[in-house]
Amino acid sequence: MPVHPQQRRDAFTLIELLVVIAIIAILIALLVPAVQKVREAAARTQCGNNLKQIGIAVHAYHDANKGLPPDRICDDWATWAVLILPYMDQSPGYARWDITRRYAEQPGNPQPLTVPAYFCPARRNPGQLSVSYTFASGAGPTLTAPPGGIGDYASVAGTVNNDGALCVSIPYGVVNGAKVSGTGPFNNSGPGAVITSFHRKTRLTSITDGTSNTLLIGEKYIRPNSFQGKNEDRSIYDGNNQNNFRRFLGRQVTSYNPMKFDPADPPNPLISDMSLQSNPIDPASGLVIPLNQCFGGPHPGQCLFVLCDGSVRGVGVNVPIGMLTLLGVPDDGQPVRFD
Repeated sequence: MPVHPQQRRDAFTLIELLVVIAIIAILIALLVPAVQKVREAAARTQCGNNLKQIGIAVHAYHDANKGLPPDRICDDWATWAVLILPYMDQSPGYARWDITRRYAEQPGNPQPLTVPAYFCPARRNPGQLSVSYTFASGAGPTLTAPPGGIGDYASVAGTVNNDGALCVSIPYGVVNGAKVSGTGPFNNSGPGAVITSFHRKTRLTSITDGTSNTLLIGEKYIRPNSFQGKNEDRSIYDGNNQNNFRRFLGRQVTSYNPMKFDPADPPNPLISDMSLQSNPIDPASGLVIPLNQCFGGPHPGQCLFVLCDGSVRGVGVNVPIGMLTLLGVPDDGQPVRFD
């Protein structure tokens, strides 16, 4: 039987190996940006879906209650993020709330509730809670706000407090055994105050500039060092710190024809740089931009909003302050169209 000599197998030369490695490196360099773009597109789509769901919930609340939800019932009390829970498929969570009581005085500890639709997937996953903090109530005694669900969206308050589509309510209830009404008595009350009912100030018909021309809720900017459930990243259910659940847009106007701004009021632009920690100086006005009351999201070149008609739009981060102002105020008589 003939014996065949063992066949010799040639190996890669060093040059061939280097060429193969270079080709793999080039393919990876081409693939990684494409994967990142796909992920960003998917995250942006999901964020838009979240805002769409929130907008539908606001409309359902309006239909059921003949008015838009307030941005908060009163300082320290529940916010819009609590009030629309039944319309976000979160009825069991809402049933745990006693909206007559302060956030810090809730029985049964409902605050840890987290709602997935309140989180932008390009920013973080649901589940994180705010840190606990203490504060002095209006009458002085210190209260402790427990950890609660946070979120990435805030209502558009226009240029100043109660200037947007969602405003603080007119509450009625009992403080120290006496019947009272209006925000003042409750803001100055101590523990034990009860809001038995509240009047909603706005309806869709209040938006005289048009629901398709007015921004309702959008992505809020959060400074990196606060992005841990503290400062402006506390619970969006808690009406105590207003930067958590509502933000300003544009700049306060003293005249519309021609448009003139209050020289003492700082602008509130859309923030595009997610790494900003210190408040920057606005080059046009020379005023300090308060980052913790501005909108801004992680999507390149734009910030997502749901409008008062329930549609979702990306607003360019370079939109001028004047246009942002008009988009945030529902009844300035100067509608702006998205064309």
